[in-house]
Amino acid sequence: MRYWAALAAVSIAWSTAVAGKPVVALPSPAYSAGLTIDQLVHMSREELEALYCQAQPGPVPEGYLCGKAIRWAGTKWAAPNAKVTGCLWKGKQFDACDAAILNKWCGGVLAVKARVYCAESWLDGKPAIVMDYRGVSKVIWKDVRDELRQVAPGIYLGVMFQEKCTGPKFKMFFALETTAPCE
Repeated sequence: MRYWAALAAVSIAWSTAVAGKPVVALPSPAYSAGLTIDQLVHMSREELEALYCQAQPGPVPEGYLCGKAIRWAGTKWAAPNAKVTGCLWKGKQFDACDAAILNKWCGGVLAVKARVYCAESWLDGKPAIVMDYRGVSKVIWKDVRDELRQVAPGIYLGVMFQEKCTGPKFKMFFALETTAPCE
């Protein structure tokens, strides 16, 4: 319990002093241990960002992970959008041998490839698992870079950025789960 309290204190101090962002209460350790991707869909952008910033990358996943898009976090539109998007986008298929992912779509279609590697996050400069579509995808997401960190056992929180000439632009959050029984 002391570990989590210390981690929360350091994270809050860091977000205030270094990042200059408002202080956001982090989820309690009990909440993080039982965290679900459905709970992530109902969090605000500030809560998701704080959770992401205090997390470690964790192991690079292998195989299929179910996904949920979290667009417009903290608004009344986040949950309905996740449901609608879930009809089309199902998650990501990780291939460690190829150091790549393919997105899984309705009907089991695997398409839209990205390279996978570890690098500094565009959000906070700390280590993250990166899924880079730039130079790989020719049509969709050709200027996109996703990042992942493990926020609970089997639960990864992702951030999608679009590369612009003025620098990276935050697009949305998404969540992936290794243990969900999905299609």
